[in-house]
Amino acid sequence: MAAIPGTQFNITGASGTAAALVAKSGWRCYVVPRGAFASQDSTGTLITFDSAGVAGRFAALDWIQVGLSTDNLRRVNAVGGNSLSVAGSAVTVSENNRIFLIGNTQPTVTGGSATYTIPRTTIRQRGDDGADLYTNSMVTSDSDGLIRFHSDPAVYDCIIQDGNQGNQGYIADLAVGVAEGISTSYASVFGATVTVNAAFGVTGWATFGQTATFNAAIGVTGTAVFGATLTANAAIGVTGWATFGSTVTMNSTLGVTGHATFGATATVHGALGVTGWGTFGASVTVTGALGVTGTATFAGGVIGGVTVTGNINMQRLFAGNATGLTNTDFAIGASWGNVATLIVTNASHDSAGQITVGCSGTGIGANPSLILTFADGTWGKTPFAVTTRSDVNAPIDATWTAAATATLIVVHFVGTPVNGTNYGLVWQVIG
Repeated sequence: MAAIPGTQFNITGASGTAAALVAKSGWRCYVVPRGAFASQDSTGTLITFDSAGVAGRFAALDWIQVGLSTDNLRRVNAVGGNSLSVAGSAVTVSENNRIFLIGNTQPTVTGGSATYTIPRTTIRQRGDDGADLYTNSMVTSDSDGLIRFHSDPAVYDCIIQDGNQGNQGYIADLAVGVAEGISTSYASVFGATVTVNAAFGVTGWATFGQTATFNAAIGVTGTAVFGATLTANAAIGVTGWATFGSTVTMNSTLGVTGHATFGATATVHGALGVTGWGTFGASVTVTGALGVTGTATFAGGVIGGVTVTGNINMQRLFAGNATGLTNTDFAIGASWGNVATLIVTNASHDSAGQITVGCSGTGIGANPSLILTFADGTWGKTPFAVTTRSDVNAPIDATWTAAATATLIVVHFVGTPVNGTNYGLVWQVIG
């Protein structure tokens, strides 16, 4: 059997001429779906709430009750925007009246007392889903005035009746278990393991323990500190600083408006945006866009599109995903000789590399050219190319010059090469 949460409370009240507080035995508690508070006074068939989301708790053909008076039972005609309309006679509503949602069955009223038949709730007598149900979701208090029931996680209303079935009071927004996500308005500290399957919002600081798993969106408006392992299967947004532990796996977007510090391993399968500083650990994999408006420091490698408007501090820039160049990526000008040769060395690629050109044959002339067509396609904009010689052959005073476009580099050997001589070219392209 699956365990389900429960709740309990006591009903007490004044009794006798001394008005002593005593437990109310034999009183009734009807557990009904979550209703709402009216947001303004009205008399008519329209009831207004604070938002469309609140009004959306109700639906056409639902039975409702305004406050505790059974004279105010009505059937919902329609719901639209932040209000609903009722069928039948006008009803007087005061601001902050509780509008109870009874269900689809009209309650039975006798002498001002109501029997709320088949509310749209299911409550049980024990803490598993095979337990006996309370008929009509109604619990009778015991000799200690105790009301106890179990139900699926949700928010409910309770209508309290005395022994004569007269409505005496209510409990609004009674939460059983964790319902409609988690929302806290101050600093929140969570233990070793946290798994959240619904929306999660913290308006203060949030600190999570060793393992946190989020299967729905999480938002923190203050600072968020995550423990050793974070797995997020939905978007994470932090408007303050964010500190992540040794292993971070993001299967959706991650946005931090302050500074972000990542531990040893960060894997992000969506966009990653940091508007402050970003510090990344030994291994970083980003398969979506990475944007940092401050300074980004990487201890390991980054894979994917990287956009940084500030500085990037790292040990090395390694183009490990670049396409290796071959002789077919180069065109040798005629002034190198009719049997000139070319050798690509040192795992060259578009952004850096080294080649050796052998001047040979007839037709050798001044300022011979080389053209490199980029193997990985067009750059986003025209890059800058820097070239230098890697040999000491004659003519020793000759140099290389380069002009780049978005698709290729044109390199000239400024001087006249010597037949039978090899000349080395080293380049770097930044765009």
